[in-house]
Amino acid sequence: MKNFTFLFTLLLLSLGFAFQANATTSCGCDNNVLTNASFENGTTGWSKSTNTNFGTDDAYNMCGDKNGLISGSGSVWQDVNNVVAGSTVNLSVYGGTHDNSKVHEFKLIFLTSGGSQIGDAVVKAMNFEVGSGNQLQLYSMSATAPANTAKVRFLLYSSGNYFKVDAACMKITPPATPVDCDCVNSNQYIKNASFENGTADWSKSSGTNFGTDGSYKMCGNYNGLITGAGSIWQDINVVAGAKVDVTAYGGTHNTGATHQFKLTFYDGAGNKINSGEAVVDMNYQVVDSKLKQFSISATAPAGAVKVRFSLVSSGDYFKVDAICTNITQPVTCQECNGNTLQNPSFENGTNNWNVTGTLTVEPTYAVCGVNGAKLSGAGKFWQDVELQTTTGNQVTLNIYAAYSTSNSQKIQLVFLSEAQVELGQITKDITKALTSGTWGLEKYTLAGTVPSGSKYVRVLLSSNGNDLLADNACLTFSGPPLPVTLSAFSAKKEGSVAQLAWATTAETNSAYFEVQHSQDGKNWTALAQVEAKGESKELKTYTYTHTNPFAVNLYRLKMVDLDETFAYSAIKSLNFDGQEQLNVYPNPTADRIKVSSNQQVTNVKVYAQTGALVLSTTPDSANEVDLTKLAQGTYYVKINNGPLMRKILVVR
Repeated sequence: MKNFTFLFTLLLLSLGFAFQANATTSCGCDNNVLTNASFENGTTGWSKSTNTNFGTDDAYNMCGDKNGLISGSGSVWQDVNNVVAGSTVNLSVYGGTHDNSKVHEFKLIFLTSGGSQIGDAVVKAMNFEVGSGNQLQLYSMSATAPANTAKVRFLLYSSGNYFKVDAACMKITPPATPVDCDCVNSNQYIKNASFENGTADWSKSSGTNFGTDGSYKMCGNYNGLITGAGSIWQDINVVAGAKVDVTAYGGTHNTGATHQFKLTFYDGAGNKINSGEAVVDMNYQVVDSKLKQFSISATAPAGAVKVRFSLVSSGDYFKVDAICTNITQPVTCQECNGNTLQNPSFENGTNNWNVTGTLTVEPTYAVCGVNGAKLSGAGKFWQDVELQTTTGNQVTLNIYAAYSTSNSQKIQLVFLSEAQVELGQITKDITKALTSGTWGLEKYTLAGTVPSGSKYVRVLLSSNGNDLLADNACLTFSGPPLPVTLSAFSAKKEGSVAQLAWATTAETNSAYFEVQHSQDGKNWTALAQVEAKGESKELKTYTYTHTNPFAVNLYRLKMVDLDETFAYSAIKSLNFDGQEQLNVYPNPTADRIKVSSNQQVTNVKVYAQTGALVLSTTPDSANEVDLTKLAQGTYYVKINNGPLMRKILVVR
């Protein structure tokens, strides 16, 4: 047999030994994925090459009343679609000829969705010469679908004479990859994501027959089920620019019908936005009661306030389970460093804001997070920020706002003395109507110099009537340039560590640089303090190595002067892939494994190939885990309830 030219280790060939068998009237093949496998319907379901003479007779039937027959040279085949990479393909078939000096072969050929062959064919020579008993011989083949597989072809090839065939049986077993049920059970966006509460929290279109059963469950005890045509959905509040990622397991009995996962966006008025929609066809025919995981992603367009995750079926059964959702907030949620306002995006309701009139929070007007503010009718709301001796004399306010109907809606920075005497103000009229142009709020910037003698800066929004809408306020201060001129700052990957480097062209009275780290751009921790040169008019360089980076890393410098005044550098980001974050060894193992990670390992979970949790434990002080209670076999290891898994083999 030829070696595969496609470099993969997934394809495992196991050719069973041919043996003599008696004729049978029982095919005994449950879940056969081949059509007309015993040729009782003639040549229906089979394709053939040009000039191939292919038909049936009843002289060598091993199942039913007929057998297939290639007379002379040629090829006959049948394709099975929706084969997942890693699936095991098992085939048994009866064959025979009158002249085994000719070439007669059974072949399994894996193909991409475009029909291109992947690697070499899996070939089994059919060299049984039939005798007076008119009996065929049974052949067996087994292989594993390589990466990028979309379908498998079962092909019969003859170089001449007769190729007799009957009772073909093909079974396909999808890979047993554990389902991340932790993600499903903690889904904070899609409620009842594994249908354990029946159809609760799901909406459906008129006439849709939607319920649950337990035949295709991937997490818990139930799965969702649309019977016939219809659609179901749930809505999630989002803001423009947010990235929505959803995974779900699906399957059907009839890939001829249309079954789709969709993400559709709507504005605050409830109108569908005709951009940003994502659609994924769910065209997987279920095998052995297993569903296949599908992924769908989309980014909320301008004006979006909610996204609808829906399942649409044109008929037959649409089975679904184990929905996992993640929403990545837009960059606008991470732009404000050093914000001096409390509750600036109204995530805590109206806390920290003084109000005259009626101020409420609603998801409809959110620009960042899940809430935005609504001042209904005439009124105002404000917040005072006390100035410190280290506060710079330059102030900047960025805030998103709009009105329902124009009525003297304003944004103001009011400067007050310690006795609450007004010393000056900066005012900007709100000119954006909520529904004009792109639906939603618009960014406004107010900036200027703080008047001498100011003790407080008041951020004030007001309206003489009609609604004023606002969100995502950011108030920052800056002063004269710090006595550090930062000319460069970079973050680079070097193997599994992050290498930071920066340079200054001038320093006066500089004290130190604090290297800060974050994973979300909001919560920062100090990694190290690097002493500055103090006085310099030449190029000075600095470095720092972060030896334990996470998958997502943000870095900045806090540049501190001798009098404790400071400023921040720009933010640099680095991403490390999962392989750099988790290692499990030895693999294979007999009794124990050691877990190596850039994170502190607090728990280790071990899953069987079926997805069942078989061990949940805390590693010892050496990060080792005892596996002596596990039977020999293949398992999957996860740490800290995170997304990364490693496959291990226990051998005894």
